[in-house]
Amino acid sequence: MAGKQKNEFVQLGGILCAITLVVALALGAVNAVTAGPIAEQNAQKIKDSLENVMPGAESEQIDVPEGTTVTTETKNATSVTILSAYKMTKDGADAGYCVEVGPTGFGGAVDTMVGIDSDGKVTGISVISASSETPGLGARSTEPEFQAQFAGQVGTEVAVAKDGGSIDALTGATITSRAVSEGVVAAAQFAAEQG
Repeated sequence: MAGKQKNEFVQLGGILCAITLVVALALGAVNAVTAGPIAEQNAQKIKDSLENVMPGAESEQIDVPEGTTVTTETKNATSVTILSAYKMTKDGADAGYCVEVGPTGFGGAVDTMVGIDSDGKVTGISVISASSETPGLGARSTEPEFQAQFAGQVGTEVAVAKDGGSIDALTGATITSRAVSEGVVAAAQFAAEQG
């Protein structure tokens, strides 16, 4: 009886291993097929966001070591991850920097591209992804009306109205609005350190 039971366990283990192998191979095949298009889509999002925040400028990516953070010099002193950065030129002249930041909102990182001109002013922002934010609330940070408020602001002085600034927070999404503002300040501080 014990030998029969052992054989059943061996058979079940073999079947389980076979199923696991087939599923692993299928997942590997799906990854191989989708990795290229996903990378192309992400590159296009970055290209589009660079054009949105600093129209007509040419970009040259600068090295940002993985895990780079900037702690904002604000009332809320937040540590913000710098995801990428680009030196921008327009007609051969220095136009400033575009900095991709990942401040933490209500549900997670709010991936944002920030344009900072040579004088430290915001040329524009583009929220690339706020998918972890609450739909209808924080996810509204991708709306042009919210993002337009940042253009022309002194980057290191950006804050929501509740914190003494001029940015109107999204209704019901002050945490996300504050995160985007802190991301803009971090981008401005990072850009100032580059020049």
